[in-house]
Amino acid sequence: MRETEPQDLGVCLGRIKFVLLLFAVATIVGVGRLFYLQVITHERYADAAISQHWAQDVIQPERGAIYVKDDMAGGLYPLADNESLDLVFASPEEIENKAEVAERLAPIIENGDRDKIQALLENNHTYVVLGRHLTYEASEKIKSFNIKGVYLSKENVRYYPEKTLAAQLLGYVDGEGVGKYGLEQYFDEELAGEPGLYSAEIDPFGRRIAFGESVLKESVDGTDLVLTINRDVQTEAEKLLSTTVKKFHADSGSIIVMNPENGEIVAMANSPTFDPNEYTKVKDYNLFKNASVMNLFEPGSIFKVITVAAGLDTGKIEPDTEYTDTGSINLDGHKIMNSDRKANGVQTMTQVLEKSLNTGTVFILEQMGKNTFFEYLTDKFNFGSRLGIEQPLEGEGRVYSPDEVNDHTYATMSFGQSITSTPLQMITAFASVANGGMLVRPHLVAEKIYPDGTKEETDKRPIKQILSTEATAKLKKMMVAVVKNGHGKQAAVEGYEVAGKTGTAQVPREDGNGYYTNKNIGSFIGFGPAESPRFVVLTKIDNPKGVPWAETTAAPVVSEMLDFLFKYYQIPPTEVE
Repeated sequence: MRETEPQDLGVCLGRIKFVLLLFAVATIVGVGRLFYLQVITHERYADAAISQHWAQDVIQPERGAIYVKDDMAGGLYPLADNESLDLVFASPEEIENKAEVAERLAPIIENGDRDKIQALLENNHTYVVLGRHLTYEASEKIKSFNIKGVYLSKENVRYYPEKTLAAQLLGYVDGEGVGKYGLEQYFDEELAGEPGLYSAEIDPFGRRIAFGESVLKESVDGTDLVLTINRDVQTEAEKLLSTTVKKFHADSGSIIVMNPENGEIVAMANSPTFDPNEYTKVKDYNLFKNASVMNLFEPGSIFKVITVAAGLDTGKIEPDTEYTDTGSINLDGHKIMNSDRKANGVQTMTQVLEKSLNTGTVFILEQMGKNTFFEYLTDKFNFGSRLGIEQPLEGEGRVYSPDEVNDHTYATMSFGQSITSTPLQMITAFASVANGGMLVRPHLVAEKIYPDGTKEETDKRPIKQILSTEATAKLKKMMVAVVKNGHGKQAAVEGYEVAGKTGTAQVPREDGNGYYTNKNIGSFIGFGPAESPRFVVLTKIDNPKGVPWAETTAAPVVSEMLDFLFKYYQIPPTEVE
């Protein structure tokens, strides 16, 4: 045997070192991997391991209902509630002939598409929903097929028993269970409740172990809402409004009925409207908006009541204060004229309202001064600010301060142009006149009923006194004169004294260049009985065709609405022959 040469020994030792190095590297990698798995990602893998031994189900709560008062039935009536309907789902792994199953199911499922259903079955391996909100007939038909891998399960679905009634107040709930628009959006979290969770131990094949451990977190149902809306009054208001909008081929319209003492909204409607049960069919998303609360407009001559109120409250004018109407006023190179284009001579402040004289409100503004007028609009009547009603996206409106615009613009503000408000802001301001000078907080919710049965009533207390009782008493009489002697005659109700004011406003162009010559907004706000008002009613008709004045479009609606209210609530006549 030959002796090992030094060179061979060196090669051998090199190989041994290499093997040892590989072993050391492998050991380091292995230890690092173990450290990563057992320390760094321990929690994730522990959760994964647990999930392999536990199955979890979310327990959906019952969404809170929305009720209205139904005086005739002597209780509450749901405007938004829940019903249990079937959904059809499939386990594609269990289905042998997917094309055949799609062919059979498509005609039964609403808006069912054979190709779409087949694609769902072919591109999913486990649970896949094929259709929702099945009719009873559809569910029974699918059951009769007895198709392996196709199943039915119950789900709660929002539905609206009265369809279009108060739709824009309510909003709707989308396919994901989220409230959109109206009360459904504003109170979404409270209405939705809190989901529960059920966890059960399962075996390696995913089957629940009958006597295994389980964990249960109870769901909490949503809060119910009881509205200030009266179902019968709301129905009548919507009927009157819809009839008027159609009669005059108007673009749209709004109506609000308020209790002036506490700000309760008894009815609120807009036309056109929609059915929240079929919200997916709506193409114009403007239909979802509550225009009474969201939409801004230049109110026109109904705003003269606000200017007169401020003038009386400051003591700068009295109902019989006189001025000379020359028919026009020039300010900053612009001419302000009366709507009748006449110079009426010596006129009282009562006649300013009766004849709706623009020059008269400019006279009142000059007596008060712009700063005082601005203070009344913003600090007292709260124009330019949200009123806090339970609706999303409430409009604020725009009130210019004296240093923002010239004298001409401020003069036009005195008769309701160059200033924007919402219908809700206008009726709330009139409520302050009706109730003796208190600013109330308009609200739609009378009380909340929590899942445990406890109730919480809405605070009905007025916000603050903004006008003196003496000033409002004088203004009421002036507004009664408008209905008896002025442009508001068509708002009269036989046997009752009604106070009110018309408004026919120009519509500003979108480009900011003046006003449309062929568009107007007719409005009327009235309350009665005038001496001790129970209700204030606003009607607004947008762009009626072929009718220039609100006394023809909006005033008769207020008359019919008040007549209905007086009879419905059995309010005795107040006018003595």
